[in-house]
Amino acid sequence: MLRRVLALFGFLAALSAAADVHAERRVALVVGNAHYAHANTLRNPINDASDIAELLKTLGFEVTVATDLDQRAFARQIDAFGRALEGADIALFFYAGHGLQVNEKNYLVATGARLENEFLIPAETIELEAVIRLMESRSRVNLVFLDACRNNPLADRLRQNLIAANRSASLGRGLARVEPTGRDTLIAFAAAPGQEATDGHGRNSPFTNALLKQLPKPGVEVSVMLKEVTAQVRRETNNAQRPQQLSDMSQTFYFAKAKPVAPQPQPRVNEPPPAPDHSIELAYWNSARSANDCESVRAYLDRYPSGIFSDLAKLSERRLCDAPSAAAKPEPPPPLPRPPMGLAPVKPRLPTLDTVSAPVPAQGEPAAAAAAASTPPSPGESRVAALPSPDTPAPEARADPERGATGNADLVRDLQRELTRVGCSPGRPDGVWGSRSREALQDFNRRAKADLNADAPSEEALAAVQKQKGWVCPPEPAPSRRKRDTARARERSPSAERAPAATKDWRSISPLCESAYYLGSKLCCTYDPPGGAPQILCR
Repeated sequence: MLRRVLALFGFLAALSAAADVHAERRVALVVGNAHYAHANTLRNPINDASDIAELLKTLGFEVTVATDLDQRAFARQIDAFGRALEGADIALFFYAGHGLQVNEKNYLVATGARLENEFLIPAETIELEAVIRLMESRSRVNLVFLDACRNNPLADRLRQNLIAANRSASLGRGLARVEPTGRDTLIAFAAAPGQEATDGHGRNSPFTNALLKQLPKPGVEVSVMLKEVTAQVRRETNNAQRPQQLSDMSQTFYFAKAKPVAPQPQPRVNEPPPAPDHSIELAYWNSARSANDCESVRAYLDRYPSGIFSDLAKLSERRLCDAPSAAAKPEPPPPLPRPPMGLAPVKPRLPTLDTVSAPVPAQGEPAAAAAAASTPPSPGESRVAALPSPDTPAPEARADPERGATGNADLVRDLQRELTRVGCSPGRPDGVWGSRSREALQDFNRRAKADLNADAPSEEALAAVQKQKGWVCPPEPAPSRRKRDTARARERSPSAERAPAATKDWRSISPLCESAYYLGSKLCCTYDPPGGAPQILCR
């Protein structure tokens, strides 16, 4: 019982496979004209037609083969072909024999044709476009193969008769280009439009011989198959004959379906063991390498004596652990001592052309030498400021009574910046609470009606100024500011005397001078640069 069931399933599977291969209905008409009554006999068309017909039968086509047809028999075969196409899915027409083109229309020549004038052409030939229109009206897919571009003596006779009768007609060589007018139509020419094909030297023409080899290949689409046909014909004819295809196909077509391939069992492959995870060791080694000290490298070697970085770790151990103690990192130098609270930092002053800097006397020299050095020079005498000797100790920094003490420099700078923001500018925020800073805070007290201690900066003063959102002290005009700075400069030089107002050449000191006065025996003037402290120029 089991065997019968298995046999039944096998029979049904075979029927299903056959139905899949030949589910579509294929109909073909194959024509070969070789023995022409008024032209030389062609050697290959009968063989070409019979061989193609046998091949198409093996590919599932219902084939009608006809040879040496005159015009009446040719027309009857076309009519029968059209009736056979009812309900067909694939229509194929193959023709081997003479053909010609007149006024860019193609005609297939019957065996009894004379072609003495152009008026006899419809009665002695079959128009190719009429066959194509018939196929497109009946079938879903239409394939036309034309091995009819041979050297045609009947066409030559017609050309001579037209010339002798002074008639005009376009009579070209070979066949003309045909544009498919319907859907899914493919037309294959044995030669390019306007080119003649050859009969060849074997049983079949070069074009038919290539078709016989390429058509039965399974799994090859028809357009790809024709490219292989073209390549084979060009090789065999040394590029003298070039087949061409004109296609309006929107779907694929295979003469022979691809053979199903049974799946091959895949051999079992032993999977390699997973690679060991070295991520922890890598992180440990990166930490030891970044530390760059002996203890870290030895810690790595203790934990991973045979690790992947053990060779590098041993090299690092010899470099870091065997180094002499003298090669240890030098200790950073001690920080420079800061000036004590209450003392302003001493800023070096460059000597001017008229300022004489007395040299610092060495230890043990009499004070008279220093006094002599400080004696003002006589007219015409010039002195050079002497630099202190390297062995002479530098004088101690002294507080500037005019500028005041530094105190908390950060607090002072913050308070000075805030006073500048509200318009009560104390000058450059240098972190020193001097006379200008005190005057600025006093001005703020007066205008903001505050009672802040102007003698020393404080957090209370900073908070009070920060509360102000806009200007408290209006901007001071430039002339008033210059007068104020000039007065301050004179206060710093109590020995200066007002120059006589009648002095005529006091501007000869410098065109930048604004006022003049005597400093000892020298005539000096005050210059107030924009944004800077006043300067004194003398001559």
